[in-house]
Amino acid sequence: MKNTTIKRFLLGALLVFATTMVHGQILDGTVQSARYRVSLPLTFNFDDGSINSSPYISYKHDIASWLKGAAFAQYNIKQEAFVPQLWFEFSAAKRYYLLSRSIFNTRTGKYSHGLAATVKLPSHLSIDATWDNMFQQAGTTHLDRFQVVGGYINKRFIANAGYSMLYKKGIVANLRIIFSRYYFLQMKYDGGQNCYVLTSYINL
Repeated sequence: MKNTTIKRFLLGALLVFATTMVHGQILDGTVQSARYRVSLPLTFNFDDGSINSSPYISYKHDIASWLKGAAFAQYNIKQEAFVPQLWFEFSAAKRYYLLSRSIFNTRTGKYSHGLAATVKLPSHLSIDATWDNMFQQAGTTHLDRFQVVGGYINKRFIANAGYSMLYKKGIVANLRIIFSRYYFLQMKYDGGQNCYVLTSYINL
């Protein structure tokens, strides 16, 4: 009962955030800008010193001026799992963004869903809120993570920092270095999961 109440409260807060002035990555409420994207993330876990990677290739389609969809083919090397994903971005006034993310792990047979929101503010500022594992297939444990970050957007870099609540609480911080519209590098520190993630992106 308590967990359900918290979920309802956070869902309401996220939607209000998204529709009034507005997750915890960089511009996490928005889907990719390019038609195709290739990504190679490397995750360094400080607890056991392990390294994992979950590369993916994705395709974006502009359904309407306010609606975009993207399909992801991702593979988790450590879990040896294929993880397809489907994202839908709803936007308004080129400032407000709400992202719906559906994820299915073919190895475990489990489905999860999350929401993310972004608002681009004046003076190159932004606010992001992310709710990972908002919905999970029956029988799974409650692994909800709710993150809120504030950031700064520049032509050459994007940076933000904030806090992750509920499951695995901790500070989160991101830095994206933009080399060109085709390539950028992103660094993330996740204090809740005690890891560092280095990701390279190629837009096609």
